[in-house]
This record gives sequence, structure tokens and C-alpha cells, in this order.
Amino acid sequence: MVATLRQVMRPAVLVLLAVAVVPTVAGLSAAVVLGLDGQALQRVIATPGVGMSIASSVWSGLVATLVSLFLAHLAVALAMAGDWQGRLARLTLPLLAMPHLAVGIGLALVLAPSGLLMRLLSPWATGFELPPDWLTVRDPAGLSLIAGLVIKETCFLILALTAALAQVPATRLLSQARTLGYSPLRGWLLAVAPLLQRRIRLPVAAVAVFGMTNVELAIPLGPDLPPTFSVLLWRWFIDPDPAMHAQAYAGTLVLFAVSLLAIAGIAALGRLAGTLGERSAASGARWTGERPWRRLARAVLLSFWLLGLLAVVAILLRSAAGTWRFPSVLPTGDLLAAWRDVLPIAGGVAGTTLILAVATAIVGVALTLPAAEACHEGPLTRRAVGAWLFLPLLVPQMTFLFGVSVLLARLRIDGTFVAVLWSHLIFALPYLWALLAPARAALDPRYVRVARTLGATPSSAWWRVTAPMLARPTLLAFALAFSVSIALYLPTLFAGAGRIATSATEAAGAAGSGSLRLAAVHAILLALAPLIAFAGAYGAGGVIGRHRQGLSP
Repeated sequence: MVATLRQVMRPAVLVLLAVAVVPTVAGLSAAVVLGLDGQALQRVIATPGVGMSIASSVWSGLVATLVSLFLAHLAVALAMAGDWQGRLARLTLPLLAMPHLAVGIGLALVLAPSGLLMRLLSPWATGFELPPDWLTVRDPAGLSLIAGLVIKETCFLILALTAALAQVPATRLLSQARTLGYSPLRGWLLAVAPLLQRRIRLPVAAVAVFGMTNVELAIPLGPDLPPTFSVLLWRWFIDPDPAMHAQAYAGTLVLFAVSLLAIAGIAALGRLAGTLGERSAASGARWTGERPWRRLARAVLLSFWLLGLLAVVAILLRSAAGTWRFPSVLPTGDLLAAWRDVLPIAGGVAGTTLILAVATAIVGVALTLPAAEACHEGPLTRRAVGAWLFLPLLVPQMTFLFGVSVLLARLRIDGTFVAVLWSHLIFALPYLWALLAPARAALDPRYVRVARTLGATPSSAWWRVTAPMLARPTLLAFALAFSVSIALYLPTLFAGAGRIATSATEAAGAAGSGSLRLAAVHAILLALAPLIAFAGAYGAGGVIGRHRQGLSP
């Protein structure tokens, strides 16, 4: 007997949670068991410079989070006031699709003393015929690392705020504020921003945790002496000495505790900002002369956007550069010959990367769609499932990935394609759920009722009515999961046990060893593959939309 739709959908939620939550919880448990080693903890604390390393991680992560959140609110506020929300989404998509590692490598090529930015200004503006002796990348203050985090996380928070706008009557609130004499920007900050902020607490926490614990951006951009704490743990983990592995396990618990304290600090700052906002609203000040501030905000946002695009250009130029002497803006020599030298090295890795990304997207969508169908009528269940799936993004990767690698080794599947695919699904499923579950819940149930009235079975109604209406969100979800898989470095490193190489692992290794040309070659795939995936998803979605309207594609 063919199983009914309901019989298939209900277990799908359990399968989805098992795939995502079980390894996370098991990894955290293993990290706690292995990390509670008194001697190892003492060695962590006694490591020279560990205090500065932790402080550097907290400083860069928190500053980047606060700056990104402020810029994201400004961007959405300016877009709402100027009625160009659609353009904002198109402007942020290229940088949003680029993996952190690609942004980090590109930004290092832009900001270095011999980088693209200095070449564009030399010698006509700076007078430099040789690269200056400036520490513009990997600086002790972590400013280049903060810049890279701001470029990426501002785009992510803009996406989160835009999604939250559907739950807030922003247009009506802004109109009321304008009627009361408030300027557009002040009206947004007082009336709309507090409501949106309550709905993006989890994304903000995820941004803060990633900012403090990331390795992808810290390798090419972070300070070196001492490095950020996550990079220090990464070095301990790849050390061949087993005693260093025990020290790394203990260090992950320290990182976890520091992250919890930092999130609590951000929550306290949020409450303080809310109190100050209420007092400011009670004062009745209108801020009518804010036009210069809006221009300044646009200039700052445009600067970060252009910096991100320059990173892409720098990656393309450096990958093909044989001879590239300062201060020439463009490389010289046979560019095709330069590509022929490195393509045999990068070709096989690129194939593995693409196959893994496609498999992650297919399996992730196949797991998420039936679970979203089972939860579409229960908002509380939908939110609970989303909270559990979001757990890996709220925990430092270093903390539970060590434990996951132990779990995979116990299952005797570490270093296999299946293990890496599973680790990628852990991080792709939260984004898939965030996109597909609301899209399914937003569909008008009357369509299915009409189909059932006409004699369609539940399965037939889903395939002939619900599935076509979910085609466009599903395509975007596929592209999103594809992009997430392309970008993952630490999950690939730990689950692959060094035997599965992707463009992310090879780019990070090349960047860490100083081979910027090879790093740029791998970063091209990291940067362009997600853009192509999103462009294809949007194009196919447009064709499907026109076809369903009765027009020819």
C-alpha cells in the first residue's frame, strides 16, 4: 500500500532533526568530556599571549557585530525611505554569496601595501614607486579582520532585517512618524528598528559567535602575534603531538565560555540601547536636519560595497598574474600561460567541491521540504524546529566540530565523502529551513482545499498544487545550500580528516603558507560558483513565474 502524504511527512521532521541535531549534541558532549582535563586547561591558561589572543577574538567579533548591525539598519532604513528595497537586495547578493574565505583572500590582496588599492593610487596620488612599509593587513588591532567581517555580516543582517519586515508594519509606522514631524531616519530608528531587532536576535547572536570564533577570515586577515584564539586552537589541533590535541579540546571549552559571556554582553547592550531609545523618543526631538547624515551613511555603505567588489577583482587579477610589479595596476605577461600552470592542480579539487555542494543542496532540500510540509500549520512547532536547527550556528564551530570528528571516527566513517556531506548538511539545514518553512506557511491553504474538493488525493494535491508554488523558493534554497557548502572550511577539515580536499581547504592552506596566487585560483571558484548558482536560481524562477502566468518562457 502506498504511504499517505501525512505518514511520510511526520517522520520527516524527526529525520531532519536527527541529521542536524544529533551530531551537534554528540559533538558538544564529546567536547565537554574530552575538554575537562585539568592539566590541559592549565596548559591553555599558561600559553604565552593567550590572554591577548582571547581579547583579540572578542574585540574583533563584537566590534564587527555592532558595526554591521548599525550599517544594516541604516541600509534598510535608507532603502525604505527611498523606495529602493529591490535594488538593495540585488546590491547585497554578490557579497552575500561570496564565502568568507574568498572575501578574506581578496581583501588581503586589496589592502596589502602592494595591493590593488595602493596600485590604483600610486604613484600619481601617493608618490610611491615601491610598496610602503605599512602593516595594513594582519595588523595587531585586527582592523583588517573587522573590515572583512563587516563586509560579509552587514549583507547577512540586511537579509535578516528584510525578511523580518514582513512581520512588522514598517510602512505604516514610518508614515505615522513622518506625520508627527519625525525625519525618515529618526522615525525608522525610533519606531521600526526596535521591533525588527526583537525578531533578529538569533541572527545577531550567530554573527557575534562567528565573528569571535571564525578561522576563514582570521587566516588571511587576522593578527599574527598573537593570532586570534580560534586560529590558535586550529594550530593546536593540526599539531602532530597528541598532547596538543588535549590542549585544543580544553581550549574549545574556554572558547565556548567566552562566546556565552559575549552573547550575554550583547544582550545587555541591546537592553541599554532600548532604554536610551525610549528616553530619546520621550524627549520629542525630531532631528529635521539629518540630510548630511544620510549622505554620510550612503558614502560609508558604498565604500564597504566597493571594497568587497575590489576584492573580487583582485582575486581574478592575482590568479592570472605571472609578473605583476608594483605599481602596475594590471599584471603583465601571458595570462593564459599562468592559468595553464595552476589548472591541473586546482581542477580535481574544484570537481570535488562542486559535487559535494550539489549533493548537499539536493539532500538538504529533500530533507527540508517534507518537514516544512509537516509543520506548516503549527507556528510553534515550526519555530521550535528552527531553533534546534539554528543551534550549530550559535555554538562556536571549534567547540563541537572536535567532538563531531571523534563521533565520525567511532562510526569509522571519518575521512569519507559521506562524513563531509553530513557535516555540510549540519550548517546548510538552518538556512534551508529559514527559507522554505516560512514560504510553505505563507501559501494560501484554499488552493489545496479546492484541489481536494475536485477529487485530488493529498499526495496529488501536493505535487500538482503546492510543489509548483514552492518552485521558486526551492530553487533559491538549492542555490543557498550550494553556496553554504562551497564556503565551509572547518567542517570539511575535521570531517574529511585531511583526505577530502575542497577549494576552501586548499585556499586556506595556500593563504596560510603565503602562496597568494594559488589561494586566488581556488578563491575564484569560491567567489564565482555561488554567484552563478544564485543567478541560475533567479533566472529559472523568473521563467517558471512567467510560465505559470500563462506566458511563453
